This record gives sequence, structure tokens and C-alpha cells, in this order.
Amino acid sequence: MLQSMRDKAKSWVTFVVVGIIAFMMAITGLETLAPNPNNPNVAKVNGEDITRAQLTQSLEQQRRMLVQQMGDQFDPSLIDEKQLRESVLQSLIDRTLLLQEAKNGGMGVGQKELDAMIVTMPEFQQDGKFNQDRFLMMIRSLGMSPAEFRVLLGDETVLQQIQAGVAGSEFVTRSEISKLNALQNQEREIAWLTLDVAKVRDSIEPTEEQIKAYYEAHRDQYMTPEQVEISFIEMDKASIVSDLEVDDQAVKDEYQRRVQDIEENAADTQTVSTILIQTGEKRSLEDAQKIAAQVESRLKAGESFAELAKEYSEDPVTSAKGGDMGQVQPGIFGDRFDDTVASLEPGQVSSPVETDFGLQIIKLNSREKPVIPSFDELKDQIATELKAHEAETLYLDKTRQMADISFEASDLAQPAEQMGLTIQTAGPFSRQGGSTNVTSNTKVIAAAFSEDVLELGANSELIELSPEKAMVLRVKKHLKPELRPLAEVKDSIVQAIKIEKAREQLVNKTEALQAKLVAGETTQQVAESEGLKWTEPKAITRRGGQGIPQPLLTESFKMPHPEDGKSTYDSVELANGDIAIIALSKVIEGKSSEADAARDRLMASYIANSNGRNLFSEYLKSLRETAKIKITKEEE
Repeated sequence: MLQSMRDKAKSWVTFVVVGIIAFMMAITGLETLAPNPNNPNVAKVNGEDITRAQLTQSLEQQRRMLVQQMGDQFDPSLIDEKQLRESVLQSLIDRTLLLQEAKNGGMGVGQKELDAMIVTMPEFQQDGKFNQDRFLMMIRSLGMSPAEFRVLLGDETVLQQIQAGVAGSEFVTRSEISKLNALQNQEREIAWLTLDVAKVRDSIEPTEEQIKAYYEAHRDQYMTPEQVEISFIEMDKASIVSDLEVDDQAVKDEYQRRVQDIEENAADTQTVSTILIQTGEKRSLEDAQKIAAQVESRLKAGESFAELAKEYSEDPVTSAKGGDMGQVQPGIFGDRFDDTVASLEPGQVSSPVETDFGLQIIKLNSREKPVIPSFDELKDQIATELKAHEAETLYLDKTRQMADISFEASDLAQPAEQMGLTIQTAGPFSRQGGSTNVTSNTKVIAAAFSEDVLELGANSELIELSPEKAMVLRVKKHLKPELRPLAEVKDSIVQAIKIEKAREQLVNKTEALQAKLVAGETTQQVAESEGLKWTEPKAITRRGGQGIPQPLLTESFKMPHPEDGKSTYDSVELANGDIAIIALSKVIEGKSSEADAARDRLMASYIANSNGRNLFSEYLKSLRETAKIKITKEEE
């Protein structure tokens, strides 16, 4: 079966990239572990249900991916929900088929392997080690329990193994690479002449009858675009802020609240040094107390705390720095440590204290109370923030009110009057948009050309232009496509006729000249009879060269090989409308060189990977063909 699929995969012209694995960690939930009568299925695959909850979860994940990829450019109105739903459902079906096939084949991941994978995942590590709390926090943020995550991880690992196993069976032989190199490095010797379209075009003068006939035959090309002019009302948060006044008493109250908050919550800034004598397996508490007593005695004798810390402290972080811990916040080193520091005055040294880390002699180096800014320093900032907060609330209320009134109104006059807004106009613009900020906005364009607004004459729904600005619009004038007057488009018609007639003449002339060449006339004879000059023969490669137009190069390598020493002939239209007649006289097969070895390896890898993706697609197709798949049609 794999060989059959491999043959099909290699016969494809384009490589198909399968996106089944793109839904990793997006579609497993608790509802998949047990049947739920309140969670009807949307499809059944070989008797296994795909539930509506699974589909909904996958759709939401896909939307999040789109938002992350497109950022501010994301426009929900441009998403075809029906098409997106169908795509996601088909991916769920593919996933189910693959997992069923894996189960039937006895594939799976052991619990030890799963444990090893989890503890080595960078997402769950802290300071280079697996962190249980981080693991639980992250999987809970995904809405999963540890058991569910293990099931999901096992499934995704199996899916990757299936894809790697099928796709990895593809390879490319040396013979295939040699043939590709022979084609890639092939040289061809060509000569050509060019028929100038400009001379022919300039000699053509269309008659009035030809102009009118062309106009009537191509009326659809000379229609004005469908356009609309809109009227709209706009709610701008900035204008709300500018109209707000903040009460002086409110600013003073907020200042007092902030001062109180600083006094209650802001800890003193204190710097601390320590000498740590470790206890536990290393030594008993009694032994540690004897060492601490020696240190304390030497401190009282006037010796330097920093020097004693370097000599005695067993804290690997601070001992080399003379015990300096820098700034210390309460709550980090335990209650006994905090209580001792709180009892000290700057410069004081404590007696040995038993903490969570061993015996510690603590020195308070400095303590500074939190700085409370004055009212004058904060009043402008507070006023601005109070305005912004009030404006946010008012903006949300006003936009909601604007949406409600506009929905019920027959025009924009009523919501504009009630909301104190000015009706503005914009346009005309087409479905491709206009030149202003308003008319080029994709949300505005979508709303203006929506059925309700354009055909039924309704006000649009609220359009959020940005977090600070929203609008409601209606179509003021609908400019339907109309045929432009002949006089307006006559010049363009004349040019179109000239181009068309000139091409016809050149094509006919080209065919006649090629017939002469095939019949045996030499290139010199044909060139002299038509007043043309052949370009001297030159050897070309697929990489081209200076002065060789790309269409000519491409066509040259499509031409059949010359036989019996006779040239073959063909023609090609160039980008500017000229036509080149090509004479191919020789084909020299390419060869590989040692310099090509690295490129050959890359080429082989690329082809093998591409064929592998095609093979996996064929494998998935074969599973679908033999599966019983039933999709439940939902009522619309």
C-alpha cells in the first residue's frame, strides 16, 4: 500500500503540506475522556464521536492563532466562519483517524517516557530544573488537569511518530540526483531575432467603426466601480477626556488614599549582612552554636563583620562579599529572620539566631522609610488618571448607548442629537476602499457594503475603529456601476486596439518566418529579407545571463533537442509585447562537480522531505477512504 501511495505522491506537480499537526494541544478536553449526553457529536469516525465541545474548542484555538499572527490587522469580519468550521472539523477527523490507526497498531508512549518528556520541557523549568508549581500553573491555565495533559502529550507524541515514520520512509538515490544535475547544469546554444511590436503598433490607426465596435464588445471593462458615500457619527474617548473636570476634593481624597496605601504596604528599604553557620547533616546545632559563639566573641572584640563573614559564613552567595545581602524584603527568609532584622537599629549586630537556613548572625546596615511624595508632586498625575478612569467608564456607556439608539433609529439624526454628536460624511469609495483613514479602514468598508446597510438602508452596528474610537455609519448614496461615456474612454480603447492588432500581425508574421526556417532557409536569408538582425549564437544556462530576457530563457529550455545537426525553432512573447524567434542549435548535458556536493545533499533532503509530505497525505487519504465517517448536519 505504501508503494502505491508513494507513486501517487511523486506524480503530483505541487507539494501538499499537511496541516494536521498544527492543532497540537488544542483539541483535548475533559469531555473527550467520557461520553456526555449533553454534548452531542458533530461527527462520528469509525464509531468514535467528535463532540461539539471539541469542535468549539478547536475553533477558538484557531481564532487565537489568527489574532496572534495578524495582530492589529486582524479583522473578524473577513473570516468565513462556515469555511473555518469545515476546515477545523476535517482536521479533527484526520486526527481521530490517525490516533485510531496508532491504537490498532499497538503504538503508544509509556508512563516513564511521558514523565521524562515533561520534566525536560523548557516551559516547565525554572533555573534549569523542573518546577512542579510552574508545571501545575501552566497546565491549569490551559484548563487541564495533570492526567489530561499526560493523555494529550501521549497522543501528540504518537501523531508525530506516525508522520515521521511515514514521511521518513522517502529517500532520493544518487541516480536521481545525477539526472537532476544533468538537467540543472545543462547548457544550450541559441540565437534569436526580435520583432519590434512598437513599430507595428505605431503604424495602426483604428477607424471610428472599430472603436465603437470594441467599445460595445467590451462594455464590462468600461463600467464605473460600485461606490458608496457614507454618513457617520463618531465617539472619541479623547473628546470625552477634554470635556471632563475633576473635583479638587476628589484629587485630595485620592492622594490621601495613596499615602495610606504606601504607609500600610510599602516596606522599609533595608540592607542586611549575615554570617551563616549551617546545621543539619553537616553539623549538629550544638557544634554550630560553639562556632557562632566564637564569631560573636570576636565581633565584640571589635573585629570586622565583613572579614569574619568571609572566614566563617557558609552562604555561597554572600560570604565572598563580606556577608552583604543587599536590600532585603520581609517574607523571603522566614519569620525569625524578619523579626530579628526588625528589632535592630542600623549598625547593630544580632546574637546568633536559629533560622530556616541554620544559625545566623545578622547585621542591619541601613534602613530607610518609604518616601511619600507631596500633594503638589502628585496632584497633576492623579487628576489625569482620574480623568482617564472616568472617561473610560463614560466612553463605554456612551458607545453602548450610541449602538442601542442607532439600532432602533431609522437614520443618524436621532442618535446624533441625543448623543450631542455631529454627522460627518465620507466617500465616495469602492469595495477596495478609499484614500482617507475612514474610507480605507477594512471594518468601515465591510460595514458599508454589508447587505443590511447597503441593500436595506439600515444603520450599521457599532464599528470599533480603535480602543479609543468607535462609529456608526449608514449609506448616504449608492453609486451603482454605470457605463462610462465613449468619449471618456476613447484613448484607452485606441491603445487597446493597437495592442491587439499589433500582436495579431506579429503572431502571423512570426508563424510565416518560422515556416521559412523549417523549410530550409537560413537565418541570414530570413533576417535579410525582413530587414532583421539575428543575435549571434551563445551558450546559456538555466541561470541566465546578461541581456537575455527571462521569457526567452525559460522558453529556450522547453524546446525539443535538435536532431541530425538541424536547429529547432520556437517563439515567445516578451514582457514589452515584442516577439522573439529562437533557434536552438545545440544541447550540452550538464555534469556534477565536487563543488556541487553540498548543494546535492540539500537538494536530496528537500526532495525527500517534500515527497515524504506527499506520501503522508496519501496515507491519510487512504485512511479516509476505508473509514466510516458520518458528519452530523446541524440545523441552520
